[in-house]
Amino acid sequence: MNNCCFTGYLVNNPDVYMVDKVLKADLVVVIYNYRKVRNSKDKSRTPVYLKCEAWHTGAEIIERFAVEGTKITFQATAKNVSKENTQMIFRINEFDLCHPEFED
Repeated sequence: MNNCCFTGYLVNNPDVYMVDKVLKADLVVVIYNYRKVRNSKDKSRTPVYLKCEAWHTGAEIIERFAVEGTKITFQATAKNVSKENTQMIFRINEFDLCHPEFED
């Protein structure tokens, strides 16, 4: 399996719905790729958009607490959408929502 770990921000509010009596959340997370500019101390910042999904209790928690702009750190499994469609989607296995009101 291809396990990945990312930290990013929700691009919009999660889309939560039922699939065969199981709750599913679809979300898009933006992460930033930083590269050092050659012969300079500057860094370029490139956004990368990841399509993600969460199921069951993870989807419930995301529906309840996550909104557009929420910072999220998650561990996910990368997979193809289908055999014909090689686009990647990340199935969230574990996550942490980073709200300012939750921090000490």
